[in-house]
Amino acid sequence: MDTTVRVNHPEDLCKVTGNGFGKLRYIRPISESVKLHTELFQSTGQFSSTPQPASLSVASQPQLLLPTSVKSIFQKNDWKGIQKLQQQTYNDLAPILNNLNNNPDHAWVHVRDETDPSQQFYMAWDSSGNYVWCWCSAVKTSSDPFNPNIKLIAPTQYGIYSNTTSIAGVVSYNLGFKEIVPELVAASILSHFICKVINKGLGFDSSDLTKMLDEAAVQAGCELEFTISPDILGAVCSCVMFSIAFIGNNYLFSWFNKKFLICLSVYNWDTTNDWQLPVQSLSNAVNPGEAPTNDLNINIAKQIPPGSNPFGNGVEVPSSLESQLRKTVEAAINYASLFYISKSSYSSGCSFALKCTKNNSSSGFSYAFQCLWVASNGHYIENVAQNPDSFLIKAGSHWVNSTAPLTTTVEGMPIRCYIDALTGGDAFNEHSYQVAVHIDPSN
Repeated sequence: MDTTVRVNHPEDLCKVTGNGFGKLRYIRPISESVKLHTELFQSTGQFSSTPQPASLSVASQPQLLLPTSVKSIFQKNDWKGIQKLQQQTYNDLAPILNNLNNNPDHAWVHVRDETDPSQQFYMAWDSSGNYVWCWCSAVKTSSDPFNPNIKLIAPTQYGIYSNTTSIAGVVSYNLGFKEIVPELVAASILSHFICKVINKGLGFDSSDLTKMLDEAAVQAGCELEFTISPDILGAVCSCVMFSIAFIGNNYLFSWFNKKFLICLSVYNWDTTNDWQLPVQSLSNAVNPGEAPTNDLNINIAKQIPPGSNPFGNGVEVPSSLESQLRKTVEAAINYASLFYISKSSYSSGCSFALKCTKNNSSSGFSYAFQCLWVASNGHYIENVAQNPDSFLIKAGSHWVNSTAPLTTTVEGMPIRCYIDALTGGDAFNEHSYQVAVHIDPSN
């Protein structure tokens, strides 16, 4: 950890709120809060027998909250500008993420909003004004279609903020419970889970997720047995990667031991329609987590119209953080991020294809990308949503080897695709590439 940066010191909380302890107050380290929750559950006997059923699903794919000037860098797909932002966010966040990795039982702090004491959550911050948080807004009566034992749903959010770039990112999960669990306990479970996925890095397996969640629950003071529906494992793995790859920064590259690493970002700028990534096809490629099927079932919500207030339009963060973020946040971006690693690193590249649909209809497009060992990278697109297995075969005769935009239209809506570099792999395990697909970037 960078010793010149101080992490989680109470005096530095003013760097987050901007006005001393005015709104956020340091309560206690997470380890002390867990002791209190454990004592509470012991007194009620809630977890005195077998572990209770629990579930995890995706509430919303990652969103970026940022200034208009930064939004323009993404919308124009300025690779140099994006890579600069990635390096800046890495420099900002590495001390905090290192602390979450190295001191998982003590790296989070319970904080409370003094203007609204009902808002309590976990944070980690540094003396430079960077921070991350885990927050559960409310535990609500609801059902889980994949688990009939679930009676309550707790939308629980992981957020991250880079002070140098003024970029915040949020991703939300639904934690499902059989019996009532306090909001702060739900936030504690996610806090411990985040530490575990940061520690695993690219090495996590989809079968590890429920085990890590179960362990996180025990660390939070309760015994739960999590399930994740196989249909949504791909979407969950994508969101888990966000925890260690905020806007694709290179914090995760210390785990990179494969021949190729490709980061694909699909941005939905369409202000009218949600878009889906229902399924993919892979050739010598795997996603971190290695879900057992190629089903993704990822939904990318429609874009907030330009000029709209990003808060109150599906973007919800703790009010004390919202007041700070309002100083710089002017826009929100809805997107999905997928990572691909070559399965075999010996003299072989990798490729993938995606089916993309509008509003769960048959309308959409198909996209494929190929990364080769000793030749230029290439990609291909058609404005028809097709079976990705057959489309990947078709793309084999049509690869476009260029960093210029690859474009098509769907019902008059432009689709633009970009590759950041064409250079093939070599023997030094150094090659990672970024690919971007923009849906209706004219907005």
